[in-house]
Amino acid sequence: MNEDLSRRGTLAGLAVLALSAPALGQQAGAPPFAVTEPGPETPRPLPGERAIGREDAPVTVIEFHSLTCGNCANFHTQHFPRIKVAYVDPGLVRFVLRDYPLDRVAVDAAALVHCAGPERFEAMLSVLYTNKEAWAHSPDARGWLRRMAGLAGVSASRLEACWTDRGFTDPIIRSRLEATREFNVQATPTFVIGGRVHPGVLTFERFAQLVQPLLPPSSTPAPAPRVLPRL
Repeated sequence: MNEDLSRRGTLAGLAVLALSAPALGQQAGAPPFAVTEPGPETPRPLPGERAIGREDAPVTVIEFHSLTCGNCANFHTQHFPRIKVAYVDPGLVRFVLRDYPLDRVAVDAAALVHCAGPERFEAMLSVLYTNKEAWAHSPDARGWLRRMAGLAGVSASRLEACWTDRGFTDPIIRSRLEATREFNVQATPTFVIGGRVHPGVLTFERFAQLVQPLLPPSSTPAPAPRVLPRL
């Protein structure tokens, strides 16, 4: 089932390049991608990777994710809460998230998350993944995202600036292109652990199997309560 979803995610991912190409002003013979300089009124900080956990954690895990990805939502609602309690909160793992938008709606959602600022990152990520079915495939996805921005204290003018300034949205698309070039990422979620690439959803148990050998011998994860699937 996950393999089938990942394949569909890969196919859907091709759409972001087709959708973004006109917006990026690509022409025959031009470089495949060139980042537009942000305007003077562009909200800061610009989109980039976001990390959860201590900078000096002995293990760093990178996740490439798309906010419209069903498998990503499954990981973040069903498995990551336990991983965070056991490995991230005790300072054993630094969990880095990088954008890999599968479609234009995912670009909009990622722009909202970055637009809200690093202090709201975890909360926005949780809300969007928990409610993914309500907005990701909605004909009025932007309307839903606007309402969520308002609830999070992001002004309408700031959100529109984040959506319309290519200097702000280009880094989100660039993150996807760099992931493909650097790690040959083809679908979401994809994890990089100890330099090795692991595509697909990682359960808590599988995550522990991959991370535990990389930790110092004396490191012991915190007890993690079992998170029951949503009904």
